[in-house]
Amino acid sequence: MKDIKIEVKDLSLYYGEKKALKEISLQIPRNKVTALIGPSGCGKTTLMRMIAGLESPTEGRIFFDDHDVTDVSTRRRNIGMVFQYPVIYRGTSVRKNLELPLLSEKLSKAEMDKRVDEVAEILGLQDVLKRQVEELDNGTRQKIAVGREVARQPKIILFDEPITNIDLTSKLELKRSLKELFGRLQQTIVYVTHDQTEAMTLADQIALMQDGVITQCDSPKEIYEN
Repeated sequence: MKDIKIEVKDLSLYYGEKKALKEISLQIPRNKVTALIGPSGCGKTTLMRMIAGLESPTEGRIFFDDHDVTDVSTRRRNIGMVFQYPVIYRGTSVRKNLELPLLSEKLSKAEMDKRVDEVAEILGLQDVLKRQVEELDNGTRQKIAVGREVARQPKIILFDEPITNIDLTSKLELKRSLKELFGRLQQTIVYVTHDQTEAMTLADQIALMQDGVITQCDSPKEIYEN
């Protein structure tokens, strides 16, 4: 699978007279984790939703490699998304949750098992694969949601504050799992957070946002020192 880079050019979004995003330009390199960070209402989730195709810009264009996807539907962008609250299939086992999105891809049983077992091993889900999802805590359910998107192997995965709504112990564990996962995936990832430590720990590149603009974009080291 060939991962892709993302480029947004002069992206703006108006809600009536209000300008939610203001002529944003940003390059998101392939095989890297780019964190969008800033206070509530700064535009980071809106920018991510535009990359996903869930919201259309008033002005500007979005490119995946050299392909203009501004008017391409979400379905055709080949992306995965992980939200704040875990999206899971209730009434099924953990393994079935991880397998279900793969059924439409007509994979062999061996390939499906390989993908499921690989993400389960990285995320520490091997011991609960046969358990029903209702029996598990919120942190484990979020791991399942992450694993399901990773197993699909989309070109881009978007994370919208995925560890915000879980308890502190689960949060620290999931952060460690994500760090290992991102290191092994070498995939194009956009990660939205308001947590500075989270961004510094997980990202290769950080874009600081405030009032609908990007005020600084650089490596975590450069952001920390300057």
